[in-house]
Amino acid sequence: MKVATEADSVELSATDGEAALRIGVGSFSVEEPGEAVVPAERLLGIVREMPDAEIRLTADQKYCVVCGAGSEFKIFVFPTADFPAIPTFGEGPDLVLDGAQLARMISLTIYAAARETGRYAINGVLWQKRGHKLFLVATDGRRLARAGGQIQEANGGDFEVIVPAKALHAFERVFVPTRERGAWTVDVKIMPNQVLLRSGDRMLATALVEGTFPKYEDVIPKDTDKLARLSRVELHGAIRRAALLTSDEARAVRMSFSRERLVITAQSPEQGEARVEMPMEYEGEPVEIGFNAAFVNDALKVIPFDTVCVELKESFRPGVVRGEDRNEFLYVVMPISL
Repeated sequence: MKVATEADSVELSATDGEAALRIGVGSFSVEEPGEAVVPAERLLGIVREMPDAEIRLTADQKYCVVCGAGSEFKIFVFPTADFPAIPTFGEGPDLVLDGAQLARMISLTIYAAARETGRYAINGVLWQKRGHKLFLVATDGRRLARAGGQIQEANGGDFEVIVPAKALHAFERVFVPTRERGAWTVDVKIMPNQVLLRSGDRMLATALVEGTFPKYEDVIPKDTDKLARLSRVELHGAIRRAALLTSDEARAVRMSFSRERLVITAQSPEQGEARVEMPMEYEGEPVEIGFNAAFVNDALKVIPFDTVCVELKESFRPGVVRGEDRNEFLYVVMPISL
């Protein structure tokens, strides 16, 4: 990590070769401008353990010294010339997004991204610009999540890029609304092999994922004829309770949809059997279908709506979970054979 001081601010920069982050931090005072490169985890561990509201940093060619009341730590520094260059945002952004909306879209999709290193193209989240709308899409081949929202400002044409999930996890941790009153916006710049996100004094740059994202529209069912409306909280709790008696390998629950009542059952040779019922509004013929309990609950944990809609066709066809904004969020999950 590079720590640089100038005027009355401190700038922190870090990179792992694929993603880079730059953050500005206010300071009480800067006595002399300068910079030092220190081990990030070591500095973080020291600062976390110091109870002082104020700490003092000084550095020379050999040490970075961290001082607080009754404490002093000397950390070996690295040559600043060896620290990789962090990209700069440059001039105007390609997109301007509402920060809260972008954070919501990321939380609604990132859990569905693949984690297997062999399926590189779906290890990230697709960013798909269509006119004045942006869609984020993630899939691991067994489920798919899509969320969309309006673009505040757009310069340039439509595009599709794949952003690494690791970088978006960093965005969730680091990008937060500004303390000052006013709108929280995020500027986006799309470059040939990377994307830059900027909000206030924070900037994240990451290499894009190479490869072609699957044609996800082809797997979204368009001929469903059964519709259930359920309380999100009640459904989440019912599936969680039924899953207590599933096997660690399958995690499968059977969901029986019929008029006004959903029955969720699970069984395991080693654990026993579970049966949970809950009310619902239902349109269509009765149907039984099996799902991975964890997959369904991954979506129910982040959907920001009180009511969810479940659309079905047959027991061997994918199910679709939607929120109240039917055109903005959807979640497709493949069934499990029971």
